[in-house]
Amino acid sequence: MSSFWTQDTRSMTIAKHGRAFAENTWQERDFVRPLVSILGALLAVLALEIGGALAMTHGQFMYASDAAYTHMTLAQQITHGTYGLYPGEASAPSSTILYPVLLAFLQPLGLGTTLPLFINIVSTLATGFFAFLLARETSLPIHRIAAGRLFLLTAVIAVALDLPGLAILGLEHSLHIAMTVAYLLGLVRFVRRGRCDWWWFVCILVQPIIRFEAAGMLVADALIFVAFRRYGYALATFIIGLVLVGAYSLFLHSLGLPILPSSVLSRSDWSNAALVSHSGPFSVIASIVENLYSNLRSFGAAQMLGGVALATPWLGWIWADLWKRPPAKADQIKLVTLGFMAFVTLAQLTGGRLDWVPPRYEAYVLVLNLCGLAIIFRERVSAWCEFATWPRSVAFCLALMMVFAGYAAQFLFIPARAEKEFEGSYQLHRFALEFYRRPVAANFLGYINFENPNYVLDLSGLSSESARQSRAREQKPDWMDELMEKRGVDLAIIDSTNVTSVPKSWIKLADLRPAGLLADEAYLHYIFYVRHGSDVPAAAEALDRFARTLPTGSHLQRLFPGGEEGPSG
Repeated sequence: MSSFWTQDTRSMTIAKHGRAFAENTWQERDFVRPLVSILGALLAVLALEIGGALAMTHGQFMYASDAAYTHMTLAQQITHGTYGLYPGEASAPSSTILYPVLLAFLQPLGLGTTLPLFINIVSTLATGFFAFLLARETSLPIHRIAAGRLFLLTAVIAVALDLPGLAILGLEHSLHIAMTVAYLLGLVRFVRRGRCDWWWFVCILVQPIIRFEAAGMLVADALIFVAFRRYGYALATFIIGLVLVGAYSLFLHSLGLPILPSSVLSRSDWSNAALVSHSGPFSVIASIVENLYSNLRSFGAAQMLGGVALATPWLGWIWADLWKRPPAKADQIKLVTLGFMAFVTLAQLTGGRLDWVPPRYEAYVLVLNLCGLAIIFRERVSAWCEFATWPRSVAFCLALMMVFAGYAAQFLFIPARAEKEFEGSYQLHRFALEFYRRPVAANFLGYINFENPNYVLDLSGLSSESARQSRAREQKPDWMDELMEKRGVDLAIIDSTNVTSVPKSWIKLADLRPAGLLADEAYLHYIFYVRHGSDVPAAAEALDRFARTLPTGSHLQRLFPGGEEGPSG
């Protein structure tokens, strides 16, 4: 298979082992065994992660990110004709265009709250399948690796890249990673065959509507087409991508919203400066530089840049030959892969975000770079696969776990974050829905919005344009009181991890400190406020009933007006 890969390896000799290394030829029988090992390993680590989360949440499955419930709430409203979290109130709380629409489209499957988990499990398995096809396309002899060792290698790679943890976040990142590996497969096929597969073109176009920062991939694709003199493809890529994202922006504008989601504007200073505050080109450039500087100091930057740095010496080895003769097909594929890796890495560092807990926005870049390194050093990887003994396999696994230790640690910490959601957001959802049964205000989104018929006023600005504008415009927090009065809301719940100043006139009524592994964080608690003294009796009565139903270890301290301590849960 793929004769152009064999020109420099057919007679390659592994002197140390005293035998000739001939290029492998994949047979159909080679398809099943390695694929079963890969998919089996992915299912195993997914099962362990899901089992860990269930154990931490007493059998009540919870996603490890409250944003998953925001996506599901938005999807439910989409099916009823509203783009927002509540009927008749338009908002754009999601930083992905496609994912909530996909959830809405698949709701007839009847999977309920497990639908995002189902999508992410399928996406994670698809990542393994596409990586397997990529190995076949590039003639990497992974079928020469014994089944048990391939199982171990796959499981460790998945954990090191936090693929199982991303799956139980309930967000779009697992899908984004699968599409990224599929894209790389299509890119190799394009350079090798000179044809653009239809599914590859779909992967190209769908990237920016999965994640906005993937627009950098769209630009890279257009440049690749230009480099190969496929100007029609380049123009079509640019125009269709612009139409897809532009149509969404026009849709938001027609709803009276900014042309980018509030969640993007609140987390991206440079896009906010460019599109909302209209600060001018110098301010935008300064914001971009500041964002780049912040990302370079953040967790994950070293791993992203390290992948590109490891590939760069190969370019030095062939640099002289590039000036003497056109590169062979194999080298063309490696050149394009390296260029794509570098472009996407720099685009994410410049325009995206890294400093997020748990880390997830850079996951697709890490997977892309790891697959890209296997392509660029194909000959060495092939030789390693030929003699992948247990000591070599274990040594590789240990090295990978050390390089990606921060991500591998999430395999343990993300189930604890699911427990945090159970002890916090889920309990607040119960309070609002079962005990208080009135509209509330909160400076966070998530489970408190999900399947809650009572209105939740968003004080964070992620799903409320009026709140976002007020936060940006006002110096004092009195705007919160005005919005609550306008909406008929008397009680506010403030997540202390989101630093929020509240009006001085508010009365601090109670303080909920959740149990769990993360409960020892001093800042992790929820504070209940009421606007007026007349609002205290109804809220206090609901809190007293709620306190008796809290999980063991959680503590609700209710404070009477004036700071006196009342009954605790």
